[in-house]
Amino acid sequence: MNAILKPTEIKNKDKIINSKVAVYINSASISLMIDFHAAAIIDLLSRGNKVTVYLCDRSFKSPMDNPFNRKSIDNYRMFRAKDAIKGLDVRLKIINLRNMSDKVSNKTAETLEIGTMSSFASILKAESKKDLSPKWMCAYNNMLESAKKLYNYFISEIKNEHYDFVFMFNGRFGCVRPALEATKDSNIGFGLYEIKKSLHEIVFINELIHSIEGNTRRALSCYEANKKEAEISAAKFFERKIESKNTGDPIYTKDQERGSLPEAIKNTTKKVIAVYPTTEDEYKFIGKEWDGYVPESQLDEMEKLAISLPQDEYIIVIKMHPNQIFSANNITEKYLLLGKKYPHVIIETPLSKKDTYALMNRADVVITFASTIGVEACYARKPVILIGDTNWGKMDIADKVYSGTEACELIKKGIKPKPILGAIIWGNYIYSYKDALPALSVAGRGNYFVNGRRIGRSVIRRILQIPARLEIHVSNPGFFLGTDFFLRTLETIVSMLRGR
Repeated sequence: MNAILKPTEIKNKDKIINSKVAVYINSASISLMIDFHAAAIIDLLSRGNKVTVYLCDRSFKSPMDNPFNRKSIDNYRMFRAKDAIKGLDVRLKIINLRNMSDKVSNKTAETLEIGTMSSFASILKAESKKDLSPKWMCAYNNMLESAKKLYNYFISEIKNEHYDFVFMFNGRFGCVRPALEATKDSNIGFGLYEIKKSLHEIVFINELIHSIEGNTRRALSCYEANKKEAEISAAKFFERKIESKNTGDPIYTKDQERGSLPEAIKNTTKKVIAVYPTTEDEYKFIGKEWDGYVPESQLDEMEKLAISLPQDEYIIVIKMHPNQIFSANNITEKYLLLGKKYPHVIIETPLSKKDTYALMNRADVVITFASTIGVEACYARKPVILIGDTNWGKMDIADKVYSGTEACELIKKGIKPKPILGAIIWGNYIYSYKDALPALSVAGRGNYFVNGRRIGRSVIRRILQIPARLEIHVSNPGFFLGTDFFLRTLETIVSMLRGR
């Protein structure tokens, strides 16, 4: 047990020494998650911690990596989880929830519903339960029922085992959120691990991965460690983003036509307002304990912009995020209706070839919702308005407001670009910060090694789950049968055969 700080006071994983720790493995069939679980366990063991590993059997209905409860995925999940801890000095406990109660307080139920919705928002880009088909609604109900049982299980287990910490991946999804909530309600420490967009591992202790305060503190610390190197790193990050080169993040601009702009803004004398919405799954369903605010509807706030900015003075270009093509409720149609309703609003759909950065450079003001494009615009010395909060919200990168109406008032008054220091600090943080898990090696997205080996290599088990994986894909509301589907299917099969 750490003699200096209480478990709930620790912020650095390296200070967790000789403690009693539980690690809950969720979504073990997914490469990223199981590799991080294994690397985190090895890291904890290296400092003399006593580790117990928890793994649910099929009594947890509809986990995020197996929403339709297919046996082939479950077999692969169990195989990978057990392979991840093979040879490690840990105790394994298999969780069976069949006889557990699903009765929880209203407050806990509300939190677990947010976690469950977060899962389906991530899988389907759904904005609410109304967007779920009967098949997906059944999976939702299964996950929520199991989440309540898992919460009660961990409340009891933490009390009986007297743990100091519980570790898990990310913490916001429905099949892991119960462990996090039980840990917090038991007043012990927790650890969350995740991979950054730069493919660097991060481990947050007693803070949410999306914590504004936690990310701000880490970004500043990373910058202060070597300011000159930070400036070089940030410059490299922004340059690579503009040139559609790899930064670890998916490259959404590689198929865009460099320099292309909507015709209406090429020679206009009107002020151009560029708006960059984002998918709503990451921040909207974190929960009330997050230290930030997210608008209920980005579309509503954009309509307020259209209403308040006169069409004889402004053109509003809304550049939809490429990921919005997969939205569950055909969100593109709603955006296009907004464009038809207001003549000075131009909608660039998710698959638009128009250049994201050419639009940013042409704009008089850039407006964003939690997107990194706001940081990039600040670095390009553009006035930026952030509607709502995001993890870079305290870096003095943008003028922050909480509605489209407030954004209009700022625009009409006239705003100036913020100093680029905040963008430098954040760009360096995204590109270079990591909390090292020494056992983990990242060769690329989806290509991970732990102590030099791949976790759970089994070509047969991978092949057997292909039909179940394709079922999830084709059940997605954004699915359409085309070249992209066949290419992704081929990529999935090849990846499986290679053991990734």
